[in-house]
Formats: sequence, structure tokens, C-alpha cells
Amino acid sequence: GVLKVMRYCEIQNFQKIILETDSLTLKNMLIKEWKIPWSYVEKIEEIQQCIARKQVQVKHIFRGANHLADYLANIALDQAEHVQVQSFYNLPSTGRRIINMDKQQIPSLRIKTRRINPTC
Repeated sequence: GVLKVMRYCEIQNFQKIILETDSLTLKNMLIKEWKIPWSYVEKIEEIQQCIARKQVQVKHIFRGANHLADYLANIALDQAEHVQVQSFYNLPSTGRRIINMDKQQIPSLRIKTRRINPTC
């Protein structure tokens, strides 16, 4: 995903980019603090080359702060055809709600519940 985004940024000639990832491992590989596993070398090095040509800040964010990206990725995976959203108003209501909560700095909490079946 990051490679596609960086390629898109190059095509659009974006110069100042903030790249946020919820993967601390990926962040550390991109900023050359960690070694890259051989299976990822080609893609990570291409991303690093894109980063070197632009003004890119690579930031680690916690998964909860990535709520909108997760939501949009799930929409894309669920659709059989190409999905493109060009405006806030083209988003489904759930996506607009996530953005509005973020703008108002309302935390987005994911709570997992577990059902316990008592044995009688």
C-alpha cells in the first residue's frame, strides 16, 4: 500500500508528504533504522528512493488513530469494482462520522468483547 501511495505522490508531484503507518517495523525499515528482510528489499528500497526525492516525514501512529484508513481499506476490499472517493460528501455516513470525530478530537475506541458461556 505504501509503495502505491508513494508512486501516486510522485505522479501528482507532491513535494511535502506526511506518511503515517501503524507498523513500527515498517517505519523503522523506511528510515533505515532496521534491516530489511530479503523478501521486502525491492519494494522497501523503491519507497526509500521516493522518500529521498521528496520532503517526507515518516510517522508511527497507533492503530486507533488509523480508523479512517482501516475503514476505507475495508470498503475497497468489499467492493468488486474500483472505488474512488473525491469528496467528503461522497463518503458513506460512517466515513463522514469518523472524519468529523477526528476533527473534533473525539477519541475513537475499539472495544472487543468476549462472550463467556458458563458451564452448568
